[in-house]
Amino acid sequence: MYPGMLMEREVTAAMPRVLTYHDVVEEHPDASGFPGGGPALYKLPARVFARHLDAIAATAASPILLPQLRSSHVDDATPLLITFDDGGVSAANIIADALERKGWRGHFFVTTDYIGRKGFMTSAQIRDLTSRGHIIGTHSCSHPRRMSACSPQILRDEWHRSRMVLSEILDKPVTAGSVPGGYYSENIAIAAAASGLTDLFTSEPTTRMTMVNGLRVYGRFSIYRRTPLTKVTAIASGRRLAIVREAVAWELKKAIKLAGGETYLKLRKLILDRQHRYLL
Repeated sequence: MYPGMLMEREVTAAMPRVLTYHDVVEEHPDASGFPGGGPALYKLPARVFARHLDAIAATAASPILLPQLRSSHVDDATPLLITFDDGGVSAANIIADALERKGWRGHFFVTTDYIGRKGFMTSAQIRDLTSRGHIIGTHSCSHPRRMSACSPQILRDEWHRSRMVLSEILDKPVTAGSVPGGYYSENIAIAAAASGLTDLFTSEPTTRMTMVNGLRVYGRFSIYRRTPLTKVTAIASGRRLAIVREAVAWELKKAIKLAGGETYLKLRKLILDRQHRYLL
């Protein structure tokens, strides 16, 4: 906690539904983004992702970008945004094209320590996405496994350095970010605000937006490889029952993660990596 710095209030206007994806692949899951069984849970085959976009379009939802959300001219009372975490190379060679075929643009959050590495975007690809109208943001430098357990100094460093790297690549300020790993705390938001970010996305499944020291904090609904199309369309449509179910499931999962700590993470990785080897 940063003593005396936390000022949080809930905002009732412009409460967006935010879908978050990771990688989209045409071959083995390790072709884009982080390797292993855990990350593979979030990676969709390209044909499945195309069906997701078709299903979202059928709801009459038209995803917008952050600048439109902040505008007073947003027509949709409950706007929809789509985000993509990690900065895997599929953002540049699969996802952006698929979005643009619908006339949509997305938000891509990049883990800056991995720029140019195997399976991740290069600086040139990041610049290209911006030139095509997409939003680039930070997903931290190193993608900590439990960001909420990091010290204030580490949190400040993760947000500041990653923001500076991306701002230099794009030759303009980067002001949006997303929290890696699903572990959110108020200290994360306070450090993000201090680094110069104005908008931060968590993995908390909520349509509420809160303000922390001038930083807008949004929840998101995570989409997995096996998420049914019916759930995607229900969330995109803003169906209350689907949103409540996601919130209840998240709170249960959060309690398990909190109780298990590092043991939970190690056991989860062991099981998922063992399953993942069957794909190799």
